Amino acid sequence: MDFSKQFAVIRKLKSLVKMTTSFRRQDSDKKQVTEDIAKKIQKSSYEKSHKEYADSFTPPYKTIAEQLQVSNEQIYQAAVFNLTTIALNRKAYAKEILQLLETAEEDKIRTPEQKAYTQSKIEQIKQIITDE
Repeated sequence: MDFSKQFAVIRKLKSLVKMTTSFRRQDSDKKQVTEDIAKKIQKSSYEKSHKEYADSFTPPYKTIAEQLQVSNEQIYQAAVFNLTTIALNRKAYAKEILQLLETAEEDKIRTPEQKAYTQSKIEQIKQIITDE
C-alpha cells in the first residue's frame, strides 16, 4: 500500500472522529476517543473501503428532469440543454429523455420560445435515435 492511500485512510478516520463527538469520553478533559470506539471506527472504515458498488442507481437525467417543471426561462432551457447533451452522449437514455422533453413541450405553461427551443432539441435527439 502506498503512502497516499495510507494518509487518505488516516484523514478519513480523523474526519470521522471529528464528526462523531458522542464517541468521546465525557469525563476526560482531553476528550479522547476510547480504544474500543477507535477499533469500531477502523473496522467500519475498512469494510466500507472494500464494499462493492450498488448494482442499482438513479440515472443522472432523472434529477435534471425535475427542472422541466419550472416556469423560469433560464432554468428550463438549461434543463433541456443538459438533457439533450446526456441523450446525445448516452444513447441508452435517449428514448426516455425524448419522452420527457416531448411531455415538457406539451405543458401549458410553456412559452412559444420554450416550445421552439425544446422542439429543436427533440429533433436533434430523434436524429441520433434514427441513425442507430
